[in-house]
Amino acid sequence: MTRNILKSISAVCLISAALMSCNDDFLAEKRPFGSFGENDVYNDWESVKLRLNYIYQGSLPYFRDYNSNGGNMGGNSTSTNGPSDLWPVGLPDVLSTNADEFAGYGNNGYGYYADPATVWTNTNIHKYFWTGTNENPWKKMRECTDVIVKVGRSEGLSDDQKKWAMGQARFFRATRYFRLFKRFGGLPIIRDLQSTTLSDTLDLRVTRQSSEDTYKFIIEDLTTAGEELPVRWEEEANDWGRVTAGTAYALAGYVANYYASPVFNRQDEQERWQQAYELNTKAIEKLNEGHFGMSYEGNPGNNASNWAKIWCNIFGGDNLNSEAVFMANCNNAPGDAGDQLYNCLEQKLRPSNTGGAGGITPSAEMVDAFPMADGKRPEEGGLYQYDKKLFFLNRDPRFYRTFAFPGTEWKFQGSIDSTQIRSPYATGQEYQLQNWAWYNNADNMTAADQYGYYGDYLGRNGKSIYVRKKSQDYGLGVTPMYVFDSSSAFSRNAQPLIAMRYTEVLLNLAESACGINRLDEAWNILVRIRQRVGYTGDCGLNPEIRSNRAKMFEAILYERMIELAYEGKRFDDCHRWMLFDGGVGQDEIGGSSWIPSGWGGNTCTYLGVKPLNDVTLHRIEIYFDPEAFMGAYAETTDPFAALEISKPKALTLDEDFTTVTDEDGNTTYNNTNVRSMANFYRAYMLRKDITTMNVVDEETGNVNVPTWDKKCYFMGLASSDQDNNPNVVQTIGWNSVFGGMGSFDPLSKNPNTSVESEVSTTTE
Repeated sequence: MTRNILKSISAVCLISAALMSCNDDFLAEKRPFGSFGENDVYNDWESVKLRLNYIYQGSLPYFRDYNSNGGNMGGNSTSTNGPSDLWPVGLPDVLSTNADEFAGYGNNGYGYYADPATVWTNTNIHKYFWTGTNENPWKKMRECTDVIVKVGRSEGLSDDQKKWAMGQARFFRATRYFRLFKRFGGLPIIRDLQSTTLSDTLDLRVTRQSSEDTYKFIIEDLTTAGEELPVRWEEEANDWGRVTAGTAYALAGYVANYYASPVFNRQDEQERWQQAYELNTKAIEKLNEGHFGMSYEGNPGNNASNWAKIWCNIFGGDNLNSEAVFMANCNNAPGDAGDQLYNCLEQKLRPSNTGGAGGITPSAEMVDAFPMADGKRPEEGGLYQYDKKLFFLNRDPRFYRTFAFPGTEWKFQGSIDSTQIRSPYATGQEYQLQNWAWYNNADNMTAADQYGYYGDYLGRNGKSIYVRKKSQDYGLGVTPMYVFDSSSAFSRNAQPLIAMRYTEVLLNLAESACGINRLDEAWNILVRIRQRVGYTGDCGLNPEIRSNRAKMFEAILYERMIELAYEGKRFDDCHRWMLFDGGVGQDEIGGSSWIPSGWGGNTCTYLGVKPLNDVTLHRIEIYFDPEAFMGAYAETTDPFAALEISKPKALTLDEDFTTVTDEDGNTTYNNTNVRSMANFYRAYMLRKDITTMNVVDEETGNVNVPTWDKKCYFMGLASSDQDNNPNVVQTIGWNSVFGGMGSFDPLSKNPNTSVESEVSTTTE
């Protein structure tokens, strides 16, 4: 889907040519209109829209792979901006790899703040605060402020045009502040355009203000935008993808939830939850007014097949309510990199024998966490007993659309050129994931960190289970938005990237409702979300949560983990609820006020969950029982030929995966194909959970559990941040570039804002 909002992005580069010059100054002017005069730009609505489009391109949550040389959407267009530009979208990145969704990516080239072998200081922390003149977030905030100020005094625009322009600019300024707010708390607040004369810049380097003041500034921008923007744009053919009033209030509600969460709200102040509730309620009202909603509500399809279409059928068609609240439009245009806005998701998800990048591996812990078909958690022991080997039986409908596992179809549109892609399939319509593994010796098979070989030209890639969520699965009957060819596979992909959807806003409302003890309202939202994917009645929810605030909070976080899996939400949930360690030892950083006393001193104990510091992550491997087959690897090795058996019939995922077990333990299957697959697993396959935490104790040889660096709940400034702005105070717990320790308290309403206390008095 390519909309006109994208077509004008390349044109705006002419207007913004001056932005590409180099200057080391923090506030150096980068004239956003090049050789055009200011009045020419801000008195003409079409020119103002070009300015806004430039802001969209630089601020929308496109995935930028921090470690690649590619850049925009993982290999195309603009240069990577690094962590300061990061809006997690569900792929492994510098933040998400610290949580429990992915299998071991934390030690694979990304920043791993739970690595017990790393001591984080201002010399090795990632640069969230400032990354260079042209790509730093402050320059991009200034772009927004430029529009807000100059449109406000324009004489050539109508009142509506002024509101629409300023509302969009306010929204994106708020998103920039929010990205930094989550990491640092209090920030320098710059409301107006500053002088950019070189001699003035030292005096204009603003100090940090309190987290409370920063929060209020973000909320002010978003609520103002919410009143200035329409609930839905009239010219949707041209403006689909622009932010709306509902988008602004939805983000305001989430920001308020973050500020009410334990990481900022150690004493559980109720007024914070009250404001969050009011903002989230307003968000739902605005979204409903604009005809946003839960797509396919009342029509879940087989095993949530319609739920799986949310990311493909975003606009029009049989999707009456749009789920996409905040999104980044993409295109599949050929030509110069400057014209390309590709979504790299499909390319990253697909296995190598499709031409894809090799796939994303979920953790075993996430696979095992999904509910059973009755809505109960695997450990609760409801109607269905969980069998870890037959993990695909009797699961939550969303399970089948979140993961791809051996013995399933995963079709795509396109023909495969065998000279470019090693694959056993000639077309994507034939594609099956038949990635059964085997070993060549018993030592590797029993080693906790070793993995076997895979058929279908997949080699030794260590992947049995893949993330498939948001994939454009041909079996769903959707029209793909990628242009497939064997040389670039799925790279030219125009699938819009949803950063926030209606169901998340409902979950935000449920959480804030729980915060003010409106537990029945939170319960009703959870029921509604589960009913949308096919559950009935109480949907397997524990009735005790209706009268227990702590248990309701935990149930909401669990539902977020399942419903929003691989959408870029899990790390922030773990961060704001301090799920890495429960907040233990925070007083060692900031004193008694830093103890999460409003949560019993330990958020994990309060919620009744295991701290992630106590969880060693694994990935699942499904491999042949060595008593059936063991052998050396070659591309032509075929365990099925050796055993003289056929591969099991691939499952379409439309089957009924539930079973019935009688009093004698006899199991009856509701689908013959599922029964055949289960019998094949039982007869020939074993499951191995391979450890992916590769920090090994040299003395014992044991794999160390992760140890979240407790000062990373509030990040420290990199040394270059303070070099660049010597008026910015370092965060408590982090070393300062001035020789002492940080003195800025993100939890104080009156924090120190002078760097004098950080100047070392030690003499050599």
